[in-house]
Amino acid sequence: MINNVLNSSSSLVTSVAQPINDIAHTLTDELKNIAPEIAQELLSQFDQEKVETLLKKEFASILTLTSQPVTVNYDISPEELAMRTVLTSQQEGLDKNENSEELMKRLNKSVKNIHGAYANTSDILSRLGQLGHEQKSFLASSEQRVERMLDPLMESSYREINEGDDSNRFELSVKTKEGDIVNIIFNSAQGYDEDTGEAVDSFGISYEVEGDLSEVEHQALNQILLEVGEMADEFFKVSANSFGQSSYTKYVPPGQAEFNLDFLANFNNEQLSGFDIAFSTTENQPIAALENSFELSYNFDEKHNTQALSFKSNAGVTEIDFSLDMSIFGGKDVDQMQQYLSTLDQNLEDSRFNSNDSKENSAFGKQNDARMQQGFAVFKDAFTSMSSAAERYSNIESVAAREFTNGREMVADLVDNMVTNDSRYKGLGEETNNTLGTGISKLADFDAKFSFTSEPEGLRPIHPKSTVELSQVTEHYKSGELNGTTQSKTVNAHFDYQGTRPDNYDKTESYNINTAVKKQELVGLDQEHQVDIDKETYEFNPKTNQYELETALVERITNESSIRQINDIWLEKNETSHDKKETERVDYTGKPEDYERTSHHSHDKLVTLIGDLDKLANNKQVKRDYMIDLNNVNFFMDNKPAT
Repeated sequence: MINNVLNSSSSLVTSVAQPINDIAHTLTDELKNIAPEIAQELLSQFDQEKVETLLKKEFASILTLTSQPVTVNYDISPEELAMRTVLTSQQEGLDKNENSEELMKRLNKSVKNIHGAYANTSDILSRLGQLGHEQKSFLASSEQRVERMLDPLMESSYREINEGDDSNRFELSVKTKEGDIVNIIFNSAQGYDEDTGEAVDSFGISYEVEGDLSEVEHQALNQILLEVGEMADEFFKVSANSFGQSSYTKYVPPGQAEFNLDFLANFNNEQLSGFDIAFSTTENQPIAALENSFELSYNFDEKHNTQALSFKSNAGVTEIDFSLDMSIFGGKDVDQMQQYLSTLDQNLEDSRFNSNDSKENSAFGKQNDARMQQGFAVFKDAFTSMSSAAERYSNIESVAAREFTNGREMVADLVDNMVTNDSRYKGLGEETNNTLGTGISKLADFDAKFSFTSEPEGLRPIHPKSTVELSQVTEHYKSGELNGTTQSKTVNAHFDYQGTRPDNYDKTESYNINTAVKKQELVGLDQEHQVDIDKETYEFNPKTNQYELETALVERITNESSIRQINDIWLEKNETSHDKKETERVDYTGKPEDYERTSHHSHDKLVTLIGDLDKLANNKQVKRDYMIDLNNVNFFMDNKPAT
């Protein structure tokens, strides 16, 4: 990637740019201009703030070379000032109706001037004997941040030249918490002029601010620009061999790019409310235009206590689409997070495994399988990052922390203690493994959905689609002395061909838990775990010119547990059931006898009563009090609010 060349002797981007003529700007000139303003005390201690001031003077001198008026009503960072030199120069060129070649020269010159500013600052500090490790580190970090901001512009500009039309577009919109909006749009295109027989370029850039940004808002904006720059670096992928050759490699489709959404965990919700990103590139191939696009939207809504993310990328005939809606309140639960990530992987594998009789690859093929897996990794990355953001927000917000600590977290610990440490606990049976995890999750509630689609062309095209969904919903309710918490965890894996053939696979696993707490003691615990599988496979019969059923499976496994712990009396009811129906084709005569059908049914029930039963039998008042409390808990749990 471009960011990896920072340690090389070449500059950030001028290694791929064309040589340009620059205004003579020497170190001597800089010293003459700046030396009188440097107080004697600066010579003995150039801290970060003073180095920053020196660097700003360099960028300010670049801005004075343009005819565009510059107004700054706050103390902006050197990085933003560097970007302003680029945007101001480009806007000046657009106002003069300069062509793409002239605009490219401007861009190259701006980049060269920026690197010159960093080099001059370093030289000045060196001449003054003030270039130590701290100063070098500050300048290197600042230069790297500027590079990441420049990536969306530079990487879209220097693309591989071909005879057909191609275009690149980058859009970023950031909204502050106060309602201000910043829009950045960059686009470039290359086409073929039939009249002249030459390649022609067009180039455009705009930077708009709706509202007045404060300094802290600008700092938050700069951080988003840094992260987006890294994403653009992946989208408009640069080959290591392209440096010095003035050409970028072919586009690497989203899902293959190593997008990193870790920055969502530290999203600055104090200043920003969300952002929208859109990248796109079109390459005109010999047969048809190849369009690739990527869209990402994230919003943090304190009013409705939610955060939402949507992600969509198209690469040729494949599409990755996922969404995450999550509460902004949640706690840390390492075990539950690992459980969720594991079940996500397992359900994607179930969908892939059941999409094709050939178990080596799915119906998507080996190459698209890899794209699906890589896109799924981005999905899981977003899931963990947003969960961390909810945890961080809950820790910061005192009200949220108090509500969460006194509610779900306490109940989760009570349940965990019962199912883990109480020897009387029988569990949920052994018919099937609960991949969603037993107990109450402390993580923020969420609704997550991932899908991968392929729509290839052909004489008999099929359009396979895999979908994985995972959700968690928690509710709290109260009546008298009883406090209740319910939680539902659900995961679904689905595969079909979107109507191009009838094969399908659907698996849903759910875990529901309901609790009753009285005076910080767990007196009621209901659990239900259920797995439903529905699968059909078909084969095309050329004689009938239609798809015909080959195999079918319908299966349901249910495990239930109900516990009441009142006055040291343990009452537990366990129930399991398993229903399974299978259909398999054994002949092709066109008669009902072509299919063999089998079915299975089992049902078990167990009631366990543990405690001092003699006191119930011998003391009517104790028995009466126990039955009243038992009925109250049963009524409370059976009449919980609908979710």
